[in-house]
Amino acid sequence: MQPGKQEKLKGTIAAIQKRFGAQAIGSPADQNKRAVPRLPTGFPALDAALSGGIPHGRITEFVGVSTSGMVTLALKLIASAQTEGRMAVYLDTLHTFDPDYAHRCGVDLGRLLLVHPYSPQQAVAMLPEFILNGGLDLLVLDMPLAQQNQPGQQERLSLAYGRLLAPLSKSGCALLVLTALPPSSDAGLANYPAEAALPFYASLRLRLQKERWLFQRQDVKGYALKVQVIKNKLGPLNQSIPLVIDFHTVVQGDCA
Repeated sequence: MQPGKQEKLKGTIAAIQKRFGAQAIGSPADQNKRAVPRLPTGFPALDAALSGGIPHGRITEFVGVSTSGMVTLALKLIASAQTEGRMAVYLDTLHTFDPDYAHRCGVDLGRLLLVHPYSPQQAVAMLPEFILNGGLDLLVLDMPLAQQNQPGQQERLSLAYGRLLAPLSKSGCALLVLTALPPSSDAGLANYPAEAALPFYASLRLRLQKERWLFQRQDVKGYALKVQVIKNKLGPLNQSIPLVIDFHTVVQGDCA
């Protein structure tokens, strides 16, 4: 490359990195060498598969039916963040957050900021405010697919996620979206719309499926589930990790 063109290119790269972050441009070799900070999930087998947990500065999606273990896993992540002295916010669009269960999962309720948006649209509008000004380490958006598919919502989500990528990366905050599917979707993702925003913008997508209930005598003691990595821009794809949600273990605050 001619010296003049090379200097112009260096100037362009420097300007882009200043605006969007140093990680915005790099060689494939640099991408492989650069370690992305992770937030542990509290489940050793899953953390091992994800190189330590979900990535900071990126968007992660958990997708599955409402009883698949998504909320439990999200609460474990919050507890993990709090153990490290980090700040977490939970956007509860359906107003179904269970403080007692969260406490049993190890969440310090006094340190968790719980937000009840009036509408899904308001929840989307809050995202950049928290990312840009909140000083957060973990932001959980609990928004079922039915809410994401309201008229015009996918367009709003796509615009919001697109604008968040650069500041999210700079902030180091992990944005976790919980997408609850209709109960009939447990066997597949047929109801997930092709125009949905998250599959494009998320760096990591995990599909959770409950496989069976676990009994102790006549009592339900927990359930077994499978976590499938359906998208991973930072590591191996199509891994399937078996996990156990043990209600007694959750009560004790240990890793299930």
